[in-house]
Amino acid sequence: MSKLENLPAKSPRRRRTRPATVRIEDIRGNVVSFGSPGPPEVTWRNQLKAAFGTASDEFVDMALQHLERAARMPSEAASDLAINGAIAMITAFGPKNEVESALALQAACTHMAAMAVMSRIGGAGGGSQRLPGLASASAKLLRAYCTQIETYRRVRGGGEQNIRVEHVHVHEGGQAIVGAVQSRAGSMDR
Repeated sequence: MSKLENLPAKSPRRRRTRPATVRIEDIRGNVVSFGSPGPPEVTWRNQLKAAFGTASDEFVDMALQHLERAARMPSEAASDLAINGAIAMITAFGPKNEVESALALQAACTHMAAMAVMSRIGGAGGGSQRLPGLASASAKLLRAYCTQIETYRRVRGGGEQNIRVEHVHVHEGGQAIVGAVQSRAGSMDR
């Protein structure tokens, strides 16, 4: 029996397309040039623009440069793997414009930084004296990441708040309680 025969006929989840990827072609000084890992240049650029929610080639180039710098581990070279992982994360956000893309880019960079700091905790980078500082830094980065996700949710959802107004009429001699009232069985005094 093949592996495909064990799968359900129709997946309940919507299938996502594979996100755009890049290949580092050259590094001159501090500037990295990227290229297509397969598709023709025009198709590849359009895939990247769709991933970043923009029509601007310049915005894509800027975003790739930021991702490359954030993806570098200290004293290590740039990594296709890290950059492509970050692009996949940004694609999952599904940005519709440059503002949403910038928030997704920040979240991806913060996530990479947090993971880099956390890897130093496990790798005993510097001994037990550095552990509290690394733990504090990773906690701050993870908190920033959560804040960025919440900000993105608010931007995407319009930041709307629902306020429910109810009218209560209290007639002369009556009493009213304002607020949420919960009663516990058997604990009411009469």
